[in-house]
Amino acid sequence: MGAMNVKVHEAKRTHIMIKCFECYAEHGLGSVGIKGLAEACGISSGNLYFYFGNLDDLIIQSTEYCMSKVEEEFMEKAPANASELWRFIDEIPYWTAEKHGKKYRLMYQIYTHPKYREYSAEREH
Repeated sequence: MGAMNVKVHEAKRTHIMIKCFECYAEHGLGSVGIKGLAEACGISSGNLYFYFGNLDDLIIQSTEYCMSKVEEEFMEKAPANASELWRFIDEIPYWTAEKHGKKYRLMYQIYTHPKYREYSAEREH
């Protein structure tokens, strides 16, 4: 794959991860099938398998990617100095719940599910 093709491929892969994670966060892990995910991404079901080996791989990778973005956004709000600490402590729970509540629920559901704990452990080896 040429440099441009790699960039296009990775951009599409990132788009798919974001859209699928949002779809699962909105509708629930058990309520969305491959066709619904493909529709949310604007691609065919077969294309999902082109970018990800299987549905479990898509779920794990999209969760890792999207939650890393949530963490980056959280860290951007972190206080720059001690005088801002109490403001941060007061505001952050409300901001987090409003902006990312569904994402956190989905992340917890995935990271605590025995199937995905085992799947993730297998990927590490």
